[in-house]
Amino acid sequence: MKRFCFIIATALLLAACGPGVDPEEPGQPDTPELPSDLPDEPDPDPVLQFASIWEDLFKGETTSAACKVSGAAPGKSYAIRYSSSNSSVADVSREGKVTAKAPGKATITATLDGTDVSVSRDYFVTDLSQLGQAYSRDRAFVTGHTIYYKAVMQSWDFFDNYFYVCQVCGSPHTLSFTRKPLLQQSPQAYMHLKYYGHGDNIFVERASDGDYLWTPNYGTLEEGATNRYADSQVLSRIKFAEGMTFLPENSNFNCVIPGMKRMAASYDADNGNVGIWCRDSGGKAWFYVFSMQDIKAAKPESVKLSFSRTYGTPAVTDTPTIQARDLSKLTPVFKFRMPFNYVPQGYDYHHNKIYFMRGDGAEEEERVAGTNKNWARVYYISPQTGKTLVEKDLPWVDDIALLKSEGITDLGYLEPEGIKLKDGIIYLGFASKDSGKSPERRINIFKYQQ
Repeated sequence: MKRFCFIIATALLLAACGPGVDPEEPGQPDTPELPSDLPDEPDPDPVLQFASIWEDLFKGETTSAACKVSGAAPGKSYAIRYSSSNSSVADVSREGKVTAKAPGKATITATLDGTDVSVSRDYFVTDLSQLGQAYSRDRAFVTGHTIYYKAVMQSWDFFDNYFYVCQVCGSPHTLSFTRKPLLQQSPQAYMHLKYYGHGDNIFVERASDGDYLWTPNYGTLEEGATNRYADSQVLSRIKFAEGMTFLPENSNFNCVIPGMKRMAASYDADNGNVGIWCRDSGGKAWFYVFSMQDIKAAKPESVKLSFSRTYGTPAVTDTPTIQARDLSKLTPVFKFRMPFNYVPQGYDYHHNKIYFMRGDGAEEEERVAGTNKNWARVYYISPQTGKTLVEKDLPWVDDIALLKSEGITDLGYLEPEGIKLKDGIIYLGFASKDSGKSPERRINIFKYQQ
C-alpha cells in the first residue's frame, strides 16, 4: 500500500511540472530578455594638450602654441580653434602660431570644435625698456628689511610666504642662508654651508617634505685671498634645516659637469628644466639646460673633481672624489656658449629665456675718491640662439640723494644682486648697507610689471 501511494504522488508531481519541463531551482530569478535597441557606447572624452613648452616673448617674436589631441575614438578627428584674450599683446593664427605685439599678458586658448574641451596658457610679452624708466616708489616689493650678518646678500629666491637670502660671511668662509617671512622682518631662521663657494645664484625647490636649496658647492679659496671662495665645481641640492651647519661632504645630492666650475643654477619650473651657468678652464662661460626629471633619475657615481681646491684654516689643497650625478652623460635640452663671459650678479632661466644681471655697488671710499659708482644692467638672452636679444641699464641706481631720501641706504651703496621672473613680473634685487660700523645689511627688491 505504501509503495502504491508513493507511485501516485510522483506521477502527480511530474504532471504539475508539465511535459518536458524541469523543475526550477529554488532562488533563481527568471533571466530578462535584453532589448534589441540599446544605444551605442559613447565615444571616449578626448584630451587636449599643448605640444610646445612655456615661453616668454619679446615684441615681434613668434612661437608655437599648437596642441595635440589624445584619447579620441578610433577614426574620430577634431578641428582645433585658437583664440587670444588680448590680441593687441599676442595674436594667434589658425595653426596656433603666436606673435608677440606689445608688453603684457595674453591667454591663448585652444578648443575642440563641437565640444567643451579646451586648454589655456598665459603668454607674457617682456619689455626691458621699462627698466630704463625713472625710480618709482610703487615698484618697491621688499625694502628696509635687514639680515643679521655684516655681509651683503649674494642671491635669493621667494615663494608666496617665504623669502630665502644667501650671504657670504663668517670666518671660516660660509654661505649663510636666511629664511624669513616674505613681507615681514621676523622671525628669521638660518642655515650655514662652509666652503661651498660664492653663492652667485641659487634657487629653492619647493617639495612635499620641505624646501631644498640648489646651491654651488666645493668652492676653492681665491688666489691671494684669505677668506673668499669661488669656482665651485659642484651643484648641490640641500634640504633647508634651521640651525644646521654643513661642510661640502655633508651634501648627498651632488651634480657635476666635468671640466666646468663656478656652477650657478636656476629653475624653469613650468617647463621642468634646470639651467646651469658655468665656466670652463679657460674662463669661457657656458649655459646648459637639463630636465629636472633626468637629473633626479641619474645615478650617483664616484667622480673625481676636475680641478684641485684649496680650503680650510690652515688651508689645505686636494682634488676630492665624491658621489655625484655626472650631467655630461645626460642629453641637454640646450647647450651653448654665452654671448659674454661676465660673472652674473644673478640670473633667472624662466619660460625658456635667460634674464642675466650685471653691475656693481660703490664703496664709500671709492665714492669719496670719485672712482666708482653704482650701476646695473639686465640682459635678455635666447637659449635657442645663444644671442642677446635686449639689454638695458637702470638709470636711478646711482642717484645717491634719491637712495638716501627713500631710506634705502645712507651710504649710497646699492649693488645689484639677483633677478627673478614670476607671473610676468621682473623682480630685481639690490644689496645695500649703512655707513660706519653698523651691522645692518638690507634687502631691496623692486618689481617691474609687464
